[in-house]
Amino acid sequence: MPRYSKICLCAAVLFLMLSVPAFALVGIGVHYGLDYTLSMKNTTGYGDHVSFDSLKMDLAPIGLAGSVLLGKNIPAYVCRSGWKSDFTFGGKLYIDIIPIIDALEVSADFGVWEYNGSIKYPNGLSKPVTQITDPADPANFTYGEEKLTLDQFGLSYLGLKNTPYAKLQLDATVRKYLVRFPGMLKVFNLYAGAGLSAHFATPVLSNHLVQDVINENASSSQMDLSTLVAPNNPIMKGVVNKIIEGLTQPTIGAHIDLGVMVKIPIIPIGVYVDGKFMIPFAQMDKYVDIGGMGILLNTGIALSF
Repeated sequence: MPRYSKICLCAAVLFLMLSVPAFALVGIGVHYGLDYTLSMKNTTGYGDHVSFDSLKMDLAPIGLAGSVLLGKNIPAYVCRSGWKSDFTFGGKLYIDIIPIIDALEVSADFGVWEYNGSIKYPNGLSKPVTQITDPADPANFTYGEEKLTLDQFGLSYLGLKNTPYAKLQLDATVRKYLVRFPGMLKVFNLYAGAGLSAHFATPVLSNHLVQDVINENASSSQMDLSTLVAPNNPIMKGVVNKIIEGLTQPTIGAHIDLGVMVKIPIIPIGVYVDGKFMIPFAQMDKYVDIGGMGILLNTGIALSF
């Protein structure tokens, strides 16, 4: 083959190799994320009061003979503290070079958080019996605390130890490229977009959750609080199991997307950073305010075809 022909052939092959990633139609990516959308304040005071409709509390064992508290008069509380994020990861599938909108993307992110959940209950008197005028006054008592954590009941969930929270987020995004250079290679790509989101999550520990589990498992119309807070009580274990047994119905929302992808020349691999501002249309948890509006940052590697 003449030298000129060889040069032309090599040039043609090189052009094709460079063009494949530039004109790729489909891409997939995997990423690690930082989710700044969720937060939870520690409970204050005694905590969130639990109205135990199916419970009674005999005050004689703690020094107030002849007094029995029923239902909502029992001073027992749910407490939450120490909210922290453990990890967020996910992936995406996108179709590139769509007329007008440029790209359509579907992505998923799974995030895990944990906190210290417990139930606080009276275990003694804080003042002399002669000074007690209202047996239901929470200031009359000292309090014990039963942890509602994975470690406490020997449960396993994604390597966590405390009370878990998990969220699966699904996003559908339409994107428009703002900047792409150099030329046909399009190594640097700046894009923006928007779309809809669906958030599936486990329930947060709340007085309503505890009450639901008690009502589902109470063996009689009224059971004593002392049996409920006994070590390794199956009903309290059931509260933690209720949290980890599955994801609830979704919270729908929207998001605004801004991202950068840098494609590596010759091979169809790129590195991307996505920033999404999440806007939920409803409260993320029905009973506990954990936010939901904020920024989700993802960084990952994409493969184009």
